[in-house]
Amino acid sequence: MATLQNIRNRSGLLLAVIGIAMLAFIMGDLMKSTNSGSNNNSVGKVFGNDIVVQAFEQKVNEGIENWKIQNQQTVLNQTIIAQIRDQIWDQYVRDLIMENEYEKLGIDVSDDEFFELLQGLNVHPEISKIPSFQDPITGLFDRTRVLGYLKQIDQDATGESLDRWVGFQKYLIGLIKISKYNALVGKSMYTTNHEANLYLNSNNSITFDYVSIPFTSINDTLVAYSDDELETYYEDCKHEYEQEASRDVDFVVYTVVPSLEDDAKTKSEITDLVSDFEIYEDDAWAKRTSDNTAANFVYTPHDAFLEDPNWGDLFNSKKGTVIGPYLTRPGVYRISKLAEQQYRPDSVQARHILIKPSETISLDSANRRIEALKIAIEEGANFEELAKSNSDDQGSAIKGGDLGWFKEGVMVDEFNEACFTSKKLELSIVSSQFGVHLVQVTKIGKSVIKSKIAYIDRNVEPSTETFISYYTQAAYFAGEILNEGINFDTLVTKNNLIKRSDTKVTVNKQNISGLPNSREMIRWMNDAEIGSVSEVFEFDNSYVVAYVTNTYSEGFAPLKDIKEQIKSLVIKEKKALLISNKITNSDLDAIAKNNDIKVVPGQKALYAGLSIQGIGYEPELVGAIFANKLGSVSNPIIGRNAVYIIEVTAVEDEKSKEDLSQEKLSIQTQLISYSNSASYNALNEAADVVDNRADFY
Repeated sequence: MATLQNIRNRSGLLLAVIGIAMLAFIMGDLMKSTNSGSNNNSVGKVFGNDIVVQAFEQKVNEGIENWKIQNQQTVLNQTIIAQIRDQIWDQYVRDLIMENEYEKLGIDVSDDEFFELLQGLNVHPEISKIPSFQDPITGLFDRTRVLGYLKQIDQDATGESLDRWVGFQKYLIGLIKISKYNALVGKSMYTTNHEANLYLNSNNSITFDYVSIPFTSINDTLVAYSDDELETYYEDCKHEYEQEASRDVDFVVYTVVPSLEDDAKTKSEITDLVSDFEIYEDDAWAKRTSDNTAANFVYTPHDAFLEDPNWGDLFNSKKGTVIGPYLTRPGVYRISKLAEQQYRPDSVQARHILIKPSETISLDSANRRIEALKIAIEEGANFEELAKSNSDDQGSAIKGGDLGWFKEGVMVDEFNEACFTSKKLELSIVSSQFGVHLVQVTKIGKSVIKSKIAYIDRNVEPSTETFISYYTQAAYFAGEILNEGINFDTLVTKNNLIKRSDTKVTVNKQNISGLPNSREMIRWMNDAEIGSVSEVFEFDNSYVVAYVTNTYSEGFAPLKDIKEQIKSLVIKEKKALLISNKITNSDLDAIAKNNDIKVVPGQKALYAGLSIQGIGYEPELVGAIFANKLGSVSNPIIGRNAVYIIEVTAVEDEKSKEDLSQEKLSIQTQLISYSNSASYNALNEAADVVDNRADFY
């Protein structure tokens, strides 16, 4: 695929197309732009101490490598990298904060304590669940395997075993320390009898009748307000409108699409492959040559539904026949070949045991465990029982490894081939993307004629020249604004483009809405002023020109930015007073008649509830109901959406009991769970954490 790097590699062609004027624009734009990167090497601070970017980046790289090991079939993109970086940052900051707290409180793990948790009578669950430390037959923890593993660590000349163990040891010690800390905080939680009694009666209810006069019953135009009133209201509640520094941006996107010339060239290139395809019998060659990396050449019965309707013509052809090129879908040309015909089972029933490689079990170890299980079964061990106790495929393990009946092509290639070529009850060892399998076919369906169709796909992609053409358009757009002073919106209309926008873009946001992998644009925005025009950004197959339309400072949002919200709240407050002042008696029926509404009878409110069925979320109303006396009509209650007047008609008797231990236990459990996160949040706030990552990423 052509990329911006291809264009840069052909800078002579680029300059020839764009011309000296565009070079002047680009250089001028570069002179105006500022470097958002920091000269400091501190990516942040905790307790006033710098977090050096190199140390942080090392941890990020380790996190990325771990992700790759665990997600070998998934493409690592910028979004995932950003997520990993965020996770590493959160964990790094947490570790620094908690280690500081452990030191203050004297929380530590002694060597004797760690050794006991490693192989003593009270083994830590993280140790006992490691497959390498379990008996391969019974699946039970075997402490002799722990000791054996530790003794052979130094025999690994690469040092990888030692590094893995040191990393795991740090992780385990961290778990033990946080467990001690959480226990300490949890023990400090206390529940009184009064709290337990409230909990006992939390589902008590009150029955009431009510009328509600909605704020919408008064037209906004009938409510007068002044700028001074808006200012006063704003000053009283501006603490509710704190904001981060952010910016609004408009932008245009030039999405690069293949030209007619690109289409013709792709068709010609795949046509040239036909002669080679006819003589090659290597499926791997076809897959390597194809743009479709997920290509799967499956033996297909002749009466089956075909992925590609053109394949029907190949079933009665001579082996090696190639058809195409043809469009299999818009933008994709294909050539297909009858690679093989065989009699094969229409379906099979099979079972398996899967061992997955991980940070604690290598591929060699997985193979050795499967070999041991195979030998055990050949010597009479029960396959189902071993699958239940050993297989990492939990979905089939509970069924003794049984996968049921399946047709060709359902399983991954290596697994599929083993199942459809094995004899009944034959044991086979197969490696796949999921790990190492011990496979046994238990039943075989009838044999039918099947054909294997191989194919090569070629995607029609934009050429370097096409990329240059779109880049030129984007560069001229930016140049007309910067060099000729043409208004952004005017230019959008003139060029029949679609203007896109994103608002309140903060410094740490990863992507502009609708623009994947656009972090570079956000970094530019963070130092740009209102009216700034960007250079041409490349995101995937798009070129983007951005224009900053507004900036917001950190702190309280200014009144001008939230004036409409404040105005609606002031109007609502004035409506509440107008409605309340018109209510002159204490009879619900009379109030309802005067306001042309109805009394709603027999409604219930729960003591622990914040919402009322049929009314919605009205915490102020719930509180007022429980404060009202039986048989009395309330004063007007100003709610979220209306003014309410209620009359309590029935009150559920308060429960009481001498032994409140169960209620205390329930409250205590909730408090301990809450305290685990709340205590860290308090420590985090006290640590004065500074996050400078936006200067680097």
